[in-house]
Amino acid sequence: MHSSSSQVLAPQNLVTIGNLACGVGAVLLCIVGVVEQDAEKLYHAAWWLVLAEFLDGVDGKIARMTGTASPLGAQLDSLADAVTFGVAPGVLAFSMWHMFAAEFALSLHPRLLMVAPIVYSACAVLRLARFNVDHEEDDLKKENVRFVGLPSPGAAGMPISMALLYFGISDIKFFDIPPDVVHDVRGFLLYAMPFILVLMGLLMVSRVPFPHFFAWMTRSKKPVATLAKFIFMFGFMCLEPEACLFLFSFCYTLVPIITQFLPSRRNL
Repeated sequence: MHSSSSQVLAPQNLVTIGNLACGVGAVLLCIVGVVEQDAEKLYHAAWWLVLAEFLDGVDGKIARMTGTASPLGAQLDSLADAVTFGVAPGVLAFSMWHMFAAEFALSLHPRLLMVAPIVYSACAVLRLARFNVDHEEDDLKKENVRFVGLPSPGAAGMPISMALLYFGISDIKFFDIPPDVVHDVRGFLLYAMPFILVLMGLLMVSRVPFPHFFAWMTRSKKPVATLAKFIFMFGFMCLEPEACLFLFSFCYTLVPIITQFLPSRRNL
């Protein structure tokens, strides 16, 4: 069956293409940043990926609101996610390491630095393929509230937010952070990035249930509570955006894992 032009040009598909453009743009910025030794380009690349996260979160809602959800859009979304959240975060982490590792006298096995992004990307593609197969018969008009395994945008959130925190920690105003602490935190973030990529990859192909972040934020019988969530997030983002994104990414990844070990969860 051939897709009509109206399906191809549906609003959510254009948003998904924007998601893909942000991912490709971030990769290009990383390449240019390393070649030119321009750290600011890596910082901008991380923010492009944050924009991609937002676009990925709203394209499905646009499809359901406009009644234009289609198999073409679902496949396009997965292919865009494979690039933006499967490839670009690994390139960002790899670029961060090669630009700043010497500054902290860090040393890791060079093969690990290559293997970590590859493992991450492979797991992201496997996770997306499994999702497509498991949900092939689903009603596209209904929103997925929970996922089996960490969704690729959620997995990408950790390396992206770590890169942003690396740049933004020196600008945090809530605390007077001594320069030596800033230096140590940056060194730790940099050293941890390859290991975080592998961990996020394993979580993507795991069977641990994770909530749909945007569904959790918007699905509520209490509109006031939903509005309060957005006000809190928006206010925190305005004050300390890099720290906020890291905190949210960390909690989104860690809390579902912890709940798996709670007695109430095991007795279900």
